[in-house]
Amino acid sequence: MEIDGTGVKTETDVELYNEIKDLIRTVRQLKQTKAALQGQASDLKKDIDELNSQLKGMDIVVAATEADIKSNEYRSKGFLDSIERLRGGKEQLIDDINGLAFSIKGVTGDVNNCLTLKGHLEEELSDINKEKALVINKLKGMEDGVSEISKKKAEKLPHLKTFDVVLKSIHNELKEIENRMDVSLKFIQHGQY
Repeated sequence: MEIDGTGVKTETDVELYNEIKDLIRTVRQLKQTKAALQGQASDLKKDIDELNSQLKGMDIVVAATEADIKSNEYRSKGFLDSIERLRGGKEQLIDDINGLAFSIKGVTGDVNNCLTLKGHLEEELSDINKEKALVINKLKGMEDGVSEISKKKAEKLPHLKTFDVVLKSIHNELKEIENRMDVSLKFIQHGQY
């Protein structure tokens, strides 16, 4: 602070600048606080709207439940009469229940057998797929060998055209075997499911 000619203390430019900086910082903090509070207010409003909506839903459920209770009370009176009438057929119902329980046991056994069979078939399909992969690899190796032989034949024995016919025939048969295996596997997979 400085003292002017009248003896009054005045703020220097630096002090004034620092005060302004502090005020700006305070205003920014207030703005940030205001924005955060507005966000919280918006979230709280959404929560309130959601809770009001849930309360309305609960009111509907309560009203429906009360109506069900009244309806059930009326029906329960009718059920007491029905129970008295049904006691006469109790033995028949017990026999029917025992028959159904026996049938359920049989069906459960059939389902378990089917599941076991399905598991075995899935294992077999997996094994077949593994074997197919091995056979395809072997076929690929054979195709590569046939191709290599064809190259060597073309380089060393151009006059032996009959070898070319045989090699092409073998190649075509290998392709046909591979295609048949694919078709068989597709039939097996389709038949399984």
